[in-house]
Amino acid sequence: MSWRDAVPLALRMLLQRNDHVDPHLEILRLGAEHQDVDARDVTVTLVLDGALVTGTVISTDTWERLHLRRLGDHDDTLRRVVRDAVGHLDQAAGEGRRRKDTDCRFLHLRDVTYRAGRTAQALPLWRGPITAVSGWMVGEPDKD
Repeated sequence: MSWRDAVPLALRMLLQRNDHVDPHLEILRLGAEHQDVDARDVTVTLVLDGALVTGTVISTDTWERLHLRRLGDHDDTLRRVVRDAVGHLDQAAGEGRRRKDTDCRFLHLRDVTYRAGRTAQALPLWRGPITAVSGWMVGEPDKD
């Protein structure tokens, strides 16, 4: 699906009343899912249960590939299963195929910093329910 195909979805998000999903955050998620939109380097800070999650928005496909590669680093048997799964994903991507629909319930980030109170944790990947976000901004908080 191209971004032009996603525009009606984005407009529907802006016009509908859904108390669970911020339409502007959903538009950002939609942008990351489409290769013809340069939304790959957008850093956001999310508020979830009082914690701050800062990272770069990525597509579901990118998150899945990176996640499976990380899983494959743990066990020889798991590594073989994951290598096979990643191979199928890479082959499908090489043939220009994608899943019919991405799971719109989740937002995916890479290069994440999770801040709760005075502690901060660096995480390579993050996947969370978009409905759990109670506030957000483009960018990251000051380091001070």
